[in-house]
Amino acid sequence: MKQQAMNMVEKIVFEPLVDSHREAVIRIFNHYVMNGTAAFSDAELPESFYPHILERVKGYPAYAVVDCRTGEVVGFCFLSAYKPVPTFRETATVTYFIAPSHLGRGIGRMCLGRLEEDAVKQGIRHIIAEISSENEQSMSFHASQGFIHAGRLKNIGFKLGRTFDIIYMQKEIK
Repeated sequence: MKQQAMNMVEKIVFEPLVDSHREAVIRIFNHYVMNGTAAFSDAELPESFYPHILERVKGYPAYAVVDCRTGEVVGFCFLSAYKPVPTFRETATVTYFIAPSHLGRGIGRMCLGRLEEDAVKQGIRHIIAEISSENEQSMSFHASQGFIHAGRLKNIGFKLGRTFDIIYMQKEIK
């Protein structure tokens, strides 16, 4: 299985996020909207929301993750401002979603690595991940990548008939 994962990872490319990725990005995101609390929206987003994503990532690295063999967008990742004021210019929030059919293949690790490389070039020193308390896989992944637990907001999310916490994890990069 590990060799299979490595073979998959070698066939991934990062394309700067542009309008032609709209349909695939919204489809992947909406999967997580409808099937859990990893995506915080409580209703599917229309494709017309996509320009808001592009605006949010302006000036930050943002990519569609494309399978070279098929040309299919299998995920997306980006950094965005933690807070849009100069005081926090060295801090960014990380977002990534991988198509369910491509989970467990090292793509998330590749996304984070790429974003960290770009962040260093931009002078970003801190990356924040905001994670649903129900998403233990994401918390474990981030911990394995050097993130530390930085805070918890209790019971602030309500989706799918239940409340959940938001976990903040932070990584200092060099």
